[in-house]
Amino acid sequence: MPTFRTIITSSIVLALFAGCGPMGKGKGKAEEKQAVAVAVVTADTGTVIRSTNLVGTLVGEQQVTVMPKVAGRVTEITKPEGSYVKTGDPILYIVNDIPGMDYKPGPVLSPISGVVGKVNVEVGQSAAPGMPVATVASYSDRIRARAAVSDADLPYVKIGSTADVSISAIPDQLFSGRVTQISPMVDAASRSATVEVTLSNSQHKLVPGMTASMRLVVERREHVVAVPLSALFSIDKTRAVTVDGTTAKFRTIQTGLMGDALVEIVSGIQPGDKVATVGKERVQDGETVTPVEAGAR
Repeated sequence: MPTFRTIITSSIVLALFAGCGPMGKGKGKAEEKQAVAVAVVTADTGTVIRSTNLVGTLVGEQQVTVMPKVAGRVTEITKPEGSYVKTGDPILYIVNDIPGMDYKPGPVLSPISGVVGKVNVEVGQSAAPGMPVATVASYSDRIRARAAVSDADLPYVKIGSTADVSISAIPDQLFSGRVTQISPMVDAASRSATVEVTLSNSQHKLVPGMTASMRLVVERREHVVAVPLSALFSIDKTRAVTVDGTTAKFRTIQTGLMGDALVEIVSGIQPGDKVATVGKERVQDGETVTPVEAGAR
């Protein structure tokens, strides 16, 4: 009959044997931690661009508001909307209706050659000096897109800055242009200033009055180390995760320009480094990971 001491000793031996034998294999698998899969990109030198989206209106290369010099009643509109006028052509006639006086109708002349885009009065309507009665625009191979840019972005807008312009009436085509004029004053109510972008209009598809959506480049850094914005943590943007082989390494970084898709890296990451983008939040420094190449940026 086994003694109590024999039972205890046998139990200890069996426990050790279980840890080293076939039963222990299952225990080891349970404790083994599966490597986290992370998407990685290769850091490289490139151009970081920050842009702003604006909504504006197309205007003629030259565009003027026509106003009469005398007060009176409109008697005739000789150039309706869409008509071509030369400099000095009458757009409409006004007669001064002072009782007891017999005035002949006087012409309101176009100051430029172009197309009458808008007539703001009707026959029989009264007009006065300083009142806009018509708009004339001159455009052919070039046209302008005019939009308001915020005072925060205004210091970064320069003459020659590039812009991509889409027109709602022509959805299948993108137009490229450059900033040719910047208003020197900011409107106090809207906290914005007017910017004009000149576009090529060789096919004469663009006409004044069309709505223009503009993507205006306000900052550009060339030949800098850049990675996707997704390589940054949402809260702590001073750290990034690089992957050396299959080992995750946390690095302290210094960022520069935050672009639309890329971020400039001033220090902490070099060209050729593998940088984690997706899955980085689930790893720890020094942990083994499974890197998955995310492809070219």
